[in-house]
This record gives sequence, C-alpha cells and structure tokens, in this order.
Amino acid sequence: MPWFRMYAEFANDAKVQSMSEVMQRRLIMIFCLRCSDVTVTLCDEELAFHLRISDAELAETKALFMRKGFIGKDWMVKNWEKRQYASDSSAARTRAYRDRKKNVAVTSHVTNSDALDTDTDTDTDTSIPVANATGSGTEGSLPAADGISGKAPKRPACPFEEIVSVYHEALPQHPHVEKLTDTRKGLIRQRWSQDLPTLDAWRNYFTDVQASKFLTGRSDPRPGKPPFIADLEWLCRPSSFAKVAEGKYHR
Repeated sequence: MPWFRMYAEFANDAKVQSMSEVMQRRLIMIFCLRCSDVTVTLCDEELAFHLRISDAELAETKALFMRKGFIGKDWMVKNWEKRQYASDSSAARTRAYRDRKKNVAVTSHVTNSDALDTDTDTDTDTSIPVANATGSGTEGSLPAADGISGKAPKRPACPFEEIVSVYHEALPQHPHVEKLTDTRKGLIRQRWSQDLPTLDAWRNYFTDVQASKFLTGRSDPRPGKPPFIADLEWLCRPSSFAKVAEGKYHR
C-alpha cells in the first residue's frame, strides 16, 4: 500500500501549530491524497467529498493552505518530492528482506552440506528443483547459466538515457526531461526491475499513454484547472503505473 514520510517537526512547526486541529487534520488528508496521486485528477467538489466538508469550508481550507505555503493553486503539495524518496517503496523493502532471508538459507545450507558454491546470486530460489548437468531434477542445486561457474546471470543495468529517449520519441508533446535526478532514477529503476524490463516494454507503455486523451492533455480540463499532461516522473510512480496499466485513463 502507498505510504509517505511524515516528519516529527509537524508537532512543532509554527505554521502547522498555529492552525486549528480541524485544519491540521485536513492538511494530513491532503498529504494522503497527494501520496495516492489523486489530487491532480480530483475537482474541488470531489476533494470536498474526500475531506467530508462543504464547498465553503473547502474554499476556506484552500485559502489558508495557500497562504501558509503548503499547496499551490492546483492543490499539489509544495516541496513534496524533496521530502519523499523512491526508496520508500514497500515493495523494494519487501524484496530486500526476502533476498536477505534467501541468502541466510543458502549460507546455512552450504555450511551443513559443503555441496554448494557459496558465490551465488541471492535472487535464485534454492527451494525449487532445477535441472543438473545430467538433466535430472535436484532440489537445492543452482542453475549453471554459463555452464562453468554455476553463477546465475546478472540483471542488466537500467538504461536511463535510452528510456528517456524512448519517452521523448513516443510522447514528444509531453514535458521534456532536462535532468535525471536521483528521485527520477529511482522511480525508473523500480519500473525497470518490476514491470518494464526491456526498452520494447517501455515503448509499448508510452504508446498506451499516447492513446489516452486525459494523460496527453487532449481532454477538457476541469473548471479552473489546466489540461493535465503526464510527465515521465509521474508515469513511473507505482500508483500511476498501476492505474495506466489497468486502463483507468482510457475511458
């Protein structure tokens, strides 16, 4: 499930603590909606529904949050990217935990049997029977990918520049990527390792985006808001990728 970092300074920040508890709660709700990447798609009436307040209360809330510098006119939280990190993905942490467990299991098995090469890739699931040199299934054996060392092949490094080039080629009207920040690299690497492992997969993904009027700014914007155009960073976010893949923006 998506989550975000909330810092302890919230309890002492003068701008926050000068507000009523009601407004503090609404600010946290805006953080939650921003984490879920829905603030960009919701109109004011829908935001009022999410906050369980009236239109007049929403207008008062927006004016206060803008005055204090928490949000912009489009309800987007300011400085959000500086305070959140791509490594905060729970999926990445879960995968790292499983890899550590596998490594412990492999090390323990080697100590007990002295039968396995300890220089193994932790992505190899040693509990699955695999074929040995004679073609028979042996539980706990490692696949000899190169026929000699018994090491599993390493995953290719993420081709950041090539992916950006494919993005520019497939979506020329979208915001141009001027700089590959650490946050952007982290998001791109996450999609590369989890969902889009080849350049062709990225090209197909961007082609799918091109078919959406909403994601390409060709649909009528909501009152008071400019047309939305998805940039590369937005398209690489876990929640955004899931929604595009599920066809939410192709209605």
